[in-house]
Amino acid sequence: MAMKTPLSVQRACGQCVRQHYLRSTRTATRYLSTSNPLRSAPKSNPLRTGGNARATHASEQDVAKYRRSMIISAAGIAACAVAMYGVIKLDAFGLEATKSKETADGKSETKDDTAGIKLEGPGGFPHNPSVIRIQGQDGAEEVATGTSTIPTFPSTIRLPRYQQTSAILASGDEIPVATGAEDEDEYQLLGLGMRTVSFLKIQVYVVGLYVAKSDISELQRRLIETAVHPPSEEDQVIANPVGATSATSLVSTERQRLKELLLDEAKGEDAWNAIIKANGLRTAFRIVPTRNTDFIHLRDGWVRGITARAQKANAKAKAPTPGGQHTLSTPGEFEDEAFGSAMSDFKKLFGGGQRKNVPKGQTLLLLRNERGELDALFGADPAQPWRFMGRVADERVSRLVWLNYLAGKNVSSEDARKSVVDGVMGVVERPVGTLVQKVL
Repeated sequence: MAMKTPLSVQRACGQCVRQHYLRSTRTATRYLSTSNPLRSAPKSNPLRTGGNARATHASEQDVAKYRRSMIISAAGIAACAVAMYGVIKLDAFGLEATKSKETADGKSETKDDTAGIKLEGPGGFPHNPSVIRIQGQDGAEEVATGTSTIPTFPSTIRLPRYQQTSAILASGDEIPVATGAEDEDEYQLLGLGMRTVSFLKIQVYVVGLYVAKSDISELQRRLIETAVHPPSEEDQVIANPVGATSATSLVSTERQRLKELLLDEAKGEDAWNAIIKANGLRTAFRIVPTRNTDFIHLRDGWVRGITARAQKANAKAKAPTPGGQHTLSTPGEFEDEAFGSAMSDFKKLFGGGQRKNVPKGQTLLLLRNERGELDALFGADPAQPWRFMGRVADERVSRLVWLNYLAGKNVSSEDARKSVVDGVMGVVERPVGTLVQKVL
C-alpha cells in the first residue's frame, strides 16, 4: 500500500512551482511602449565617480599651469625690452666712446692737414672743429657717419647745373652729365646725422646738409645778421649791438649765444626761418637709407612735419597781440589756396610714379635752389646720371621741409641738427669772404 504524501510537503512543492512559473513569465515580458525604460538605470560606480573627480582636479591644475606659464612669458618679454632699452641708453658696449675717439682722431687729422694752408685774411678765432672741412679738396675726403651700413658721407658733392638749361625736364628724365667744371656746382657738407624711429632708435637713413660753396659768403652774412638782429630783443647775441651792423665775424662768446639760439626749441625756428627764407642761398639734403624703404614712407614723415609747422604758424599769426587785440581776420602764411596746391604737388612728387621703393644705400637729393624751389633727384647708381623726379615751385614747402631737420622741439634727426649747428659755427668764426677763399 502506497504511502500518501503529507499535506505540508505538497504545499511547499506547490509554492516552489508557482514562484518558478512567475519568475519565468516576468522575464519573458516585453514592453511595446517606450514610456518605460527597457533596462533599469545603472547604479553609480563609486570607482568611476572618484575618477571623474580626479580628472576635474587635473584639468584645473593644467589651467593653473598654463596661466603661470603665460605670466612668466609676459614678464620675460617685459624684462627683455627693459634690458634692451637699458643697454642702449647706458651704452654698455662703448659705442659712444668709440665714436668720440673717432671724432677726436678726425679732428687731430684735420688740424694737421690744415696747418700748412695760408689764408689771405685774419687767422680767426680758436674753436672746436666741426664736420665742415675748411681745406682744399676735390671731393675725395669722406666723413664718418657712425653706422656700418653707410659708413661715410662725402664732404663735397658736385651737381650739374641742369637748372641753367632751357630744356624742361619731365619726371624720370636723366640729368645731363656735366662736361666740365663750368657745368657743375660744388656743395660743401655742413653737418650730418642719423634718422631714427621708436625708443629703440631703429636706424632709417643718414641725412646730411650741404651748401653751395659759392654761397658760403651769403650764409656767413645771414648768420651774422641774425646775431646782430635776432628775432626778438630778448635774444641778444652781441652784448653791444651799437656799431655791430658792420661785423664780419663773431667771437667765441657770441658764437656760443648764437649756437644756443639756433638750438632753442622755441626761438630757433624764427632764427632759422630768417636765415633760409630769402632767395639766393642754395642748399641740399642728401639722404641715404640704411634699410629698404619707399618714397611714400619718407613723404608721410615730411608731410606730418609740414602740416604741424604750418598749423602752428597760422595759429601764431592769429594769436592776440601784446596789446590784447585779436587778429582773427589776418590770414596765416600757409592758409591760401596756393600753398594747398603746392602741397598736392609735393605729395604727387613722392606718390610712387615710376619708382616706389628706395633700396638701402641708394641716394635721394632734395635741393633748394636760389629761388627756394624744391627739386628731387634720385641716384640708384653713382656711375649713372641723376634722375629728375620733379619740382615744387612754392618756396614755403622747401622751407618747411628744411625746418623739419633744423628747428623746433621735434626734428627728424636731433644728431643732424646739432651737427649742422656745429658746422655753421665754423662758418661765422671767420670774416665774411675769407672762408670761401680757403675752401676753394
